[in-house]
Amino acid sequence: MPFIEIITDSKSQNQLNKVITKQMVNNCELLYIKEKNIENIKNIKLETLVLNRKIENIELINKIAGNAKNIIFNLDLNKEITNAESKKISFGYNSKSDITISSVKDDEIMICIQNTIESIYGKKVEPQEVKVDIKNDVNVYNIMIIIALTALYAR
Repeated sequence: MPFIEIITDSKSQNQLNKVITKQMVNNCELLYIKEKNIENIKNIKLETLVLNRKIENIELINKIAGNAKNIIFNLDLNKEITNAESKKISFGYNSKSDITISSVKDDEIMICIQNTIESIYGKKVEPQEVKVDIKNDVNVYNIMIIIALTALYAR
């Protein structure tokens, strides 16, 4: 059974749980990893690793990333992901991110997919802007994670 490991904070976890469905992620099991348990997953083979938290131990996070087929990571927090074999999708406010914010208004944001993303099924998601209506309590990084997962698992 394939796993998607998500390393994030508890508020983000609650928001993502409300939106991510098994159909969206190819029936993978979602597992949320707390910072104190990161060491325990270093030898587990992962379908996808979602990293939305700063990890100080660069060697450890690269070992974990080395066991993942796909990595979705917050480039604002983790610039040191070096595993070249995994498919990587970066997100964040950083202008070099694959998925970033192009504009923000009170009730909507425009998310920019800056680079072509090839899904695990070979479908290409071309660069584009995505308009997202938001509520004031929604974490923008979570929106970018959901767009990255949707692109990665697009059929």
